Amino acid sequence: MATPDDTLDALSELDRFVRLMAVATGTAGVVAVVRAYLSGWSKERIRRLQATDAGWAPFDECEQPFPILSANDVRRIGGPVRIRCRELRISELAIAPELLELDLFFYFADESLAVHEPVRSPAPVRAMPSYRGGFRLVSSGQAHSA
Repeated sequence: MATPDDTLDALSELDRFVRLMAVATGTAGVVAVVRAYLSGWSKERIRRLQATDAGWAPFDECEQPFPILSANDVRRIGGPVRIRCRELRISELAIAPELLELDLFFYFADESLAVHEPVRSPAPVRAMPSYRGGFRLVSSGQAHSA
């Protein structure tokens, strides 16, 4: 079981890595921070998590982090962790502190990635004269009456 000192140390590390994500350059920088964060987990913490998480942790049976090479890998791991925590909350079951920490960390990672990824703009909207002399909006080739 984690002691209060272990929890404070973990929160300090979490804070440090969240700050690193905030200053990371591009998605590759955020991915590198995620990799470094998971690599810093002790064997004891990984075992504690694996004993309580029912397979939702980003570590394999040899207590090594799953490979994270891209933003998709970060989301592939973070999504299921978030869903599992939500399911446990709904079921009113206790959530291991390590799993909560991962959920929080991957939330920040996802937000950091979103800052660096190009935003997909919606289809352009342009005004076209209507039959009554007013304007109607046209989006993606579809006419909408005014």
